[in-house]
Amino acid sequence: MTSYMNKIERYGREIRDLTVSPFETMEMLHLRSALEKEISNMDENEQLRLLYFDLEVIQNIQNIYEHINNIYDFSTSKEPDTEWWWHLDKVINGEIRIKSYPLYTEKNIAL
Repeated sequence: MTSYMNKIERYGREIRDLTVSPFETMEMLHLRSALEKEISNMDENEQLRLLYFDLEVIQNIQNIYEHINNIYDFSTSKEPDTEWWWHLDKVINGEIRIKSYPLYTEKNIAL
């Protein structure tokens, strides 16, 4: 079984450090998308840790948006709305609402 905790912890560090260049912070969005593709393979602890960091993004969304918006136009994002981290502008203005976060058991059933 693969452990995703190292990547999840890296995601957590990257969302907290806005002293780096916006280009480095953009890597956080790519990392989050990669984690999303593997979420159903993560154990519950990994999923909860990822949720914890997602909540930190939401709590600090304006600062993260302003930092990345210097180099990236969120309004041109082609990623699906389910990858809300690519649409921070829409989350801020209420166009996208983050309703719930599924946790998966070994049977891949949303909790």
